[in-house]
Parts: sequence; C-alpha cells; structure tokens
Amino acid sequence: MKFKDKLKFVRQNMSKNKSRVFMTILATAMGCSFLIMIASVAFGLQQSLIDDLLQDRNITEIQVHALKNGDTYDNLKQADIDAIQNIEHIKAMSVQRMSQGTTSLGEYQSLNNTQAIVSNFQQEMKAGLELEEGRAPANDNETVVGYHFAKSLTKRDANNVALANEIYNGKLIGETIVFKATEFNPDTNKEVVVGEFKLTIVGILEKPDREWMESALLYLSDNYNDKLFGEELPQANVKVIADGADNVVKVSNELREKNYSVYSVADTIKEMDLVFLVMKIGLIFVGTIAVLIASIGIYNTMTMAVTERSQDIGIMKAIGANPRTIRSIFLLESFGIGLLGVMIGTIVSYGLSALINAAVPPILANVLDGKPPENFMFSSIPITLTLVSAGISLGVAVLSGMRPAARATRIDVLRALRRDI
Repeated sequence: MKFKDKLKFVRQNMSKNKSRVFMTILATAMGCSFLIMIASVAFGLQQSLIDDLLQDRNITEIQVHALKNGDTYDNLKQADIDAIQNIEHIKAMSVQRMSQGTTSLGEYQSLNNTQAIVSNFQQEMKAGLELEEGRAPANDNETVVGYHFAKSLTKRDANNVALANEIYNGKLIGETIVFKATEFNPDTNKEVVVGEFKLTIVGILEKPDREWMESALLYLSDNYNDKLFGEELPQANVKVIADGADNVVKVSNELREKNYSVYSVADTIKEMDLVFLVMKIGLIFVGTIAVLIASIGIYNTMTMAVTERSQDIGIMKAIGANPRTIRSIFLLESFGIGLLGVMIGTIVSYGLSALINAAVPPILANVLDGKPPENFMFSSIPITLTLVSAGISLGVAVLSGMRPAARATRIDVLRALRRDI
C-alpha cells in the first residue's frame, strides 16, 4: 500500500466519527497549549529580568573592587591599575575617583553638593559614556555635566537660602561654571576648599534610562588628581570594558587569577540562567502531565477505531496486507490527531501570549501603583519552546496509538470477517 493510499484510508476513517475525533484533537490541543503557556512564563520573566538588568549596564563591563591579599582585601593602588591595563582583550578602562563641592553659574549656585567624577574622558567615551548633546571635552578646562544638572542650580536670598522657584532654565553648553572642590577636615570639623576650577560645559550626558533617576554629575579630567587629592589617591571605582561579550568571562577569569575581586553582569546572568533553566524544566514537566492526560483520549479513540474497523482489518489481512502496513495506518492516524492538536494548540498559545502581554502590564500598574518595567513580558514563546512542546505532544500521541495499532495486527481474520470481535 502506498503512503498516499494510507493517508486516504486514515482520512476516510477519521471522517466517520467526526465528533469523537474532534474532541480528541481538542484535548490534545489543550494539553499542548497548556504546556507551551506554562513554560512561556519562565521564558518571559527571564527575558524581562535580564533586559532590566542590562538596561543601564553594559554586558561587557567588569567591575574591579579590590586586590585579594590572603584573607583580606586591599584597596587598589595605581600600580595595580596599571597592571590591569596590560591584560588582553580590554577595550577601555574607566578609573573614577569621586570628589564633591559647590558649583556656581553666575548668580546661580548648586542646591546641594555637586558630585564630581574625576576620570579620563577618552577612556570614558570608549567605555560607552553617551551624550545627549554637545561633545566630549578636548582639554582640562572643559567638562560634561549630567542631564539634570540645570535643576541643581538655583538662586539664593540674602541669607544664602536656596530659592526653590528660581531654578536655572537657560542653556548650559558654552556656559562657564566655577567648581569649588571641598573635603572634610576632621580637625576643624568643617568642609574646606581644596581647589577652585573654571570649567566650560561642552556636553550634557544622556538621560538616565530609569525615570526615577536624576543625574547632576560633573566630570573632571584625571589631570586634576594631583590638585584634588595629592599623592594619596583615594580608592578608585575601576571598570574594565572587554572588547567583546565573548571575552568577558576570559578577562574576568584572568583578573581573578591575579587575585583581583571582580564582578560582571555576565556573572549574574549566568546565575539567573541556571535558576530559570531549572524553572523551565519543572514547568515543562508539569505541562507534559497535561499532554499525558490528553493521551488517554487518543488511546481510547484508537482502541475504539480498532474495534469498529475489525472487519476492514480482516479484509486487509485476507488480501495479504503486511502487519506492518496495518500498524502504520493506525500510527499514522494517531500521529494525525496529535499533529492537528499541536497546530491548533500552538496557534492558540501565541494568541494567548499576546493577549496576556497586553493585559498584564496595566493590571500590574494598578496593583503596584506604578508602571511596570519598560517592555515587560509576562509570556514569551521562543521557537525552541514551540519545537520542544510539539515534539513532546507528537511523541505522546504516537506512543498512545502504539498499543491499539499492535492489537490491530493480532486480529484473527476469520473472526473479523464474521464480525465476531
């Protein structure tokens, strides 16, 4: 018997009991859809959390905190920083030291202490420092400021009290500010000025990704290190940027081998991926139980089909049909039921996923009294999940038809022709 003849035979047999076959296909579709949807939650949450984690940090960024010395950790010295620069696959290295002080622009003064980052502009730009407008500083007398820097400048009254309604609202690029760096003097218990610098604003930093964050920072050239800190440089915030995502682990491992204490977003992602992998396996296992329940319907349908078609089977055997041919017909029918169920279940799953992703964020916004993370996805269905779910569903469908198919090959020809089964 040719394959197309088998298909024709299966199609005719399925059309004889449309309602029963339809309910079996529906049960299979529900099982497949449940399997896809329950596992899609893990995929969606993983994607949303990792996107949120990477929203304001570069995947190639590695933070270097200290140098391990036995059981203790020492602050990084300039020699340690210089040694890090010799490691391969490092694209840029941001070495930031913090200073603070007051800022004035004409009659406007900083509302609070201005946080100043002392760093190398060229390395910062390589490390991914983005500007909303303007350009990077070309010399020590130029600076870039945070996106909300203007909001930190206000007029003051005769008693030097800040006037909240007199905030600076003019342009910043091209304006000259005076930054007075201060430090705490424990002897006098007061802040003392350690340096005063006139700086021209040439750029404004990109707006922070998170709405609640405000950036009023001020960047200073690292050539001011001596003037601000002297020979005793304070602990630096060191960030290394690998030249590619593939080299992050390699650079991190080399730093650890040299006893540096490091952290990278890739470390967190690796841990999260492991947690979500376990979660996905568990949810797929739970979803598979639903598919197994649906397989009971396929088993019953195929068992009834064998009983009802016993005379047809007897005739096929009488004219010399091979038992493998008979078995393949019933397996093909169970596969067809599973395939139709998978197709319907997959289509329904994608529709439900889109509906849930559209409905959940407004619900979360009302419950949490705030906006959920941008591009939040509660459900995500990658092609791998679809293929795995389809494979499980089809495999269960075929297995459910194997025993009825084997029973069909054992039917006695004479009894079948007498309708004695």
